Amino acid sequence: MKSFFYLLTCSFGLLSVLLTGCGGKAPAVDPQKMQLALKDTLYNLPVEPEIGAERLQSLLQKYPNIAGWEERKKCLREGLLTAMELNPLPPKSPLKPCYTGHNSFEHYTVDNVAFECVPGLWVIGNLYKPAGEHVNCPAVLQPHGHGRQEPLKDCPRFAEKTQYMAASLAKMGVAVFCYDMFGYGESAYHAGVGVHNTSLAVSVQTWSSLRAVDFLLSLKEVDPARIGITGRSGGGTQTFLAAALDERIAVSAPVDQVSCFFPGGCICESGRPIHSQCGMLSNNAEIAALAAPRPQLIVSEGQDWCRTVPEVEYPFLKTIYGYYGKAGLVENAHFSDERHLNTYNKRSAVLRFFAKHWNLNLQLITNEEGEFDEADFTFLPTEQLAVFPDKQLPEGALHTMEDIYVALCVSR
Repeated sequence: MKSFFYLLTCSFGLLSVLLTGCGGKAPAVDPQKMQLALKDTLYNLPVEPEIGAERLQSLLQKYPNIAGWEERKKCLREGLLTAMELNPLPPKSPLKPCYTGHNSFEHYTVDNVAFECVPGLWVIGNLYKPAGEHVNCPAVLQPHGHGRQEPLKDCPRFAEKTQYMAASLAKMGVAVFCYDMFGYGESAYHAGVGVHNTSLAVSVQTWSSLRAVDFLLSLKEVDPARIGITGRSGGGTQTFLAAALDERIAVSAPVDQVSCFFPGGCICESGRPIHSQCGMLSNNAEIAALAAPRPQLIVSEGQDWCRTVPEVEYPFLKTIYGYYGKAGLVENAHFSDERHLNTYNKRSAVLRFFAKHWNLNLQLITNEEGEFDEADFTFLPTEQLAVFPDKQLPEGALHTMEDIYVALCVSR
């Protein structure tokens, strides 16, 4: 079980910091807000499953029809951005994509690429694309979950299962961008691994995903009507937050994370008061519902906080989707005997879901028995996937949490 920290009281001192923002102006920094953003604060703790289920039913009573839900939906989206100090949204500065490496195979290619989500803050990852010339191909964001932060080769972005998922989608004609969590992998070159366990991480990761949509849409071969996202565990949190806030995301598949009683055990998930908006306490199932009526697959298993999904969270989501007459567009793949792990069954469910909605050819990645051949891709060592092998970010990169906070949450 992940460790939980809850800050009950905070004492604040004056911060004598002068930080310069965009256009040469000095933004007004609220020292108390900045100090909170740089702490390891959890704003919501798990409750018993029965309490979570009761809260969901109470929420439904508040919006028994689509009009009530649309009002709540608008308030929640505004509240999420406000809680993350992203309201108003930061300016969409030029992405300045930086390509540093290329790997080519028979059916797909892999580019090592980074872009700026705000000036000086890099989103770093790998872009998988189908080989050859393509027009109007779908594209998927693949944020990863938690794992080892050091050494670099053990970070989740470089894991065999991460590469397999991206390569499999690419072989079916999908562009895929896999990118580091804040403070993980090469992202740690900004200000170390410790930044991941700060409230600021929620804001950075969410804005990184929204800008990653911009990055995918900047690719001439990508179909803007077919953008998707999928991630597991902490990547599942990034998935439903991005889908909740960005309607350009047409299909989503959060794995192992949608729960009405578990808000997320990492500061990077619950380090902002995202569940405490709009009068009634929210939860991850309600946030996932903000994607309605766009297609969504909830992947769950029976040995952790997702164990109640078939009986509680999934019926709730079907009710919300039903308000739009689209109850069939939300699905649940539940594996009652599995634990909180990245398994064959979960990966397969996600691949089938994207194939179903985008008419992808599953025969390209399955054997004669219809099973997924997970050995049929080329595993790349970290050295071939690293965007900055010298561990040096481009000139102008931000290297303190204070600078990153100002660039993302203050400068407008």
